[in-house]
This record gives sequence, C-alpha cells and structure tokens, in this order.
Amino acid sequence: MTDKTYDVIVVGAGFGGSSCAGLLAKRGLKVLLVEKNPNAGGKAMSISKNGYTHTPWVVIGAPVVGNLYEKVLKELEVEDLAKLIIPGTQGSHYKTSTGQYVRLPPMPTDSQSMDPNLVFDWLEIPNEERENALKFFIELTMMPPEKIHTFHETTFEDWITPYNIPRALYAFLASLIADGLFMGPSDCLDAAEMIESLQDMFLRNGGVFCEGGWGKLAEAYCEAVRRYGSDVIMSARVEEISVEDGQVTGIVTSEGTFKAPIVISNAGLQPTILKLVGEEHFDKSYVNYVKDLVPSWALLGYRYFLSEPVTDAPYGVVFSDDSPWSLERFNKARVGEASREGVLYFEVPSNYDPTAAPEGKQIFMTGSFCPADPHMSKEEYKAWANAGEETLFKAFPQLEAVIEDKHLYTTRHVSNLTRDSVVPGAGGETIGLGQFVGQCGPTKPSIKAPIRGLYIVGTDAGGTGVGTQQAIESGMNVAEVVQRYHLMKKANP
Repeated sequence: MTDKTYDVIVVGAGFGGSSCAGLLAKRGLKVLLVEKNPNAGGKAMSISKNGYTHTPWVVIGAPVVGNLYEKVLKELEVEDLAKLIIPGTQGSHYKTSTGQYVRLPPMPTDSQSMDPNLVFDWLEIPNEERENALKFFIELTMMPPEKIHTFHETTFEDWITPYNIPRALYAFLASLIADGLFMGPSDCLDAAEMIESLQDMFLRNGGVFCEGGWGKLAEAYCEAVRRYGSDVIMSARVEEISVEDGQVTGIVTSEGTFKAPIVISNAGLQPTILKLVGEEHFDKSYVNYVKDLVPSWALLGYRYFLSEPVTDAPYGVVFSDDSPWSLERFNKARVGEASREGVLYFEVPSNYDPTAAPEGKQIFMTGSFCPADPHMSKEEYKAWANAGEETLFKAFPQLEAVIEDKHLYTTRHVSNLTRDSVVPGAGGETIGLGQFVGQCGPTKPSIKAPIRGLYIVGTDAGGTGVGTQQAIESGMNVAEVVQRYHLMKKANP
C-alpha cells in the first residue's frame, strides 16, 4: 500500500474522523483512514480485558432522540455492526441539606423529558421559589434557535445570573452540562452552546450508549470505509502531513508514504498545525491564533472493578450546592489554595450492556476535574484523584467494601492515547478545544486551514454540543465541504 494515491486521507479514527471517512467513501471518493491506535474511537474507544468492556474513561452520549450516531449508521448502511442502547434512566445524586446524597427520582415513563416539579422536590427548592424557577425552566427549554444564537460571546454565568434561580438548580445545571459534559466553568463557557445542550438533555434526554462499548460505533464507521472500496490502516502513527507550495500532498507514516491532494485531520487543531504540518508553513498570526486557543479542562479518575453491583444507574453526576467550578476557584485549587472537590461524573457500562462485566460483577468508572496538563506530578494527580474518590465514597458508601481492583487514569493516559501535547499545559483535555466564549458559534475555528487541501474534523471545528455528538456533526459537515471541494477540483483541474 506504500506510495498509493488517494482522493482524500483522514488522519485519526475518532468519531469525527471515522464518520467523515465513511461518508466520503460512500459518496465515491477513494479514501485512506489512518489511526495510530489498534482500536477506533479516539477518546471513546472500547477496551476489553478480563471479561470487562469499557472506554478508557467516562464517556456519555446525548441526546437520545434524534441523535447523529444513528443517523450516520443509517446513511452508511452499517446498522448491523453497532447497536445503540437507551436505558431510559440516570443516577445523578444531590447532596441535600442533611448532608445525604439523594438520587434523582425516576421521570414518568410516558415522557421522554424531565418533570420540573420532580426535579424541584429533589433539589429541595422551597415552594415560594418554584414559580420563578419554573418560568426559567420554560424559557430555557422553549427558547428558539434564533434567540439562542444571540448569546454567543456571552458566558453562561452572565446569561443565567439575572434569572436569580435557586442555588440548587444552578448547581444541577452547571454540574450536568458545564462541569460534566463541557469540562469548563460557567464563567468561561459559551451560553448559546450551553442552552442548546440543556435543551437536548431535558427535551431529548441523555444516556444513549453502544453495545460493546462506544468504540463499536467508530469501528462500524471504519468498516463502512472498507465496504465502499476504500482503505483503513490501524496502528500506524502519522509522522508528517506533507506540504508543497502551499498545497497538502499526503502523509508520512510509520507504515509508509501516502499521497492525496486533500488531508483531513482528526488529530486536533493544535497538534495538526504545530506538529504534523509545522509552523513554518503558516502565517505567524495564524500560528499565534492556534497557540492561544484554550482546550477544555480534563477528567481523571478510577475504574473500579467490583465483586458485586452497587447501583442500577448507567451514569450520573454527583454534586452539591458548592460543587460548581469557577475559573477563580479552579486556579486556586490547582495550587492548593482551595478545595479540589467538585462535581463527580460516573458511568457503569454493564448497566447499559449486561455483557460489559462478568455475571454478578460490575465496573464503576469515575471522572472528576483536573487541569489538562499531561505532565503533572504524581502528587498532583493523587491530590485531584483523592478529592473525587472522597465524594464517591460519600455518595456510594457501600462501594469501598466490594472493590476487587482499581485503575487510575490520568491526563497522561489521555494524551498518550489520543492527543499529542504541543502547547504547554494541554494534551490531556477531555474533549478538545473548550466550548469557551470566543471559540464557539461564529468564532469557532474553521474546518478549513490556510493551506490548500487541509481540513480539521472533530470537536475542534465544525460541530456543536456534547463531545461525541459534536465530533460526528463535524464529520458530517466536513464530509459535505470536502466532497464539494473534490468535485470542483475535478471540474476545474
């Protein structure tokens, strides 16, 4: 396969890269998809060992209704290769005024959306504050897209503060979306992105999963590439994206050199520009722009292997009125001047898919906030991990006694498996570039890099919403743009 020429090369088989490659192959382009790991899926790849199947760290899918995972499966005609699972429940826990962690009550089975009154009861919101809280809920969930888009360049904190909602409700919203799914504090995150995702969670639900682990979905997209006559190479690290006279010409990998006039990178905008292509091929102002982009914050946590189940919840957040992060508190916490205890995210794969753990056992995965730096010291990792574990044992007091084994994952593991660290303090980020003000909507980085034939796909460009969904939306959008570019180039060689 060495020195073979393609219409397009896709670097990285994460959700963005694999979906984009599959769609382009189905539309008749000759595609090469190259992935450095033995498994597809990027940050959501599946790992199977000792009877357990799981992602390397916590990964949650949303929305349930109208999701893009299924849309791309159908377009690629590979529904036979990946089965989506919707358990219909979640297990978020709130720390009440008595200090007890209480689980979110079940929502009505005849509805796909949350019942605000049940939420208000759970959050101990006084009756006299409920009318205002309900008005806020209605405005949030019913806000039309044209109004939502006016809140780009506004932080979620600045948008929500004038509503004066109860602290418990604010903590729930911030913990569920800002801290849990967007990995950033409310005083940095883009309000429009937050509002759209909250609507998805409340009106279309969250918690969709893939049987056999999320990696099965990306593997199905990879198989579509093969079925439509194109190529996939796994376990091949891309060392360079080649450029001549301002035009990409292909890639250099550990498995050989491959030629194409179009290269789509799912390796991250910063690693692509600063490492795979190289700063020398770009204007200095663009290089500085890329260096200044801010990644999301990171998760670290444990995979607990349990001798018996401790919950029937497939996922959830554990939070209190005090757990939401702000930029100021985070900066103090990282130097030991404030508590590191915040929202805790958890996922139990076998509560989606019973085959994900041996019979009678359970794998319980956690994630809590930490900096994205993959070069933190062991002491720093331990301090952040201990804060998350302390919250876990309070919310699930029975868990500690049934632990058979546990594995800590850190930002170093995230970076080694997925995103090269090319900017100080970055590489271990949970999602990619953060959905912060100045990096969303009209100011989202372009999918088209300032070199002919070079495109960016994944959570860094071209999509919106929760991480995995955002990556696939980017894959769809980039495929459409690249297909049109390819046809135009053929018409005007």
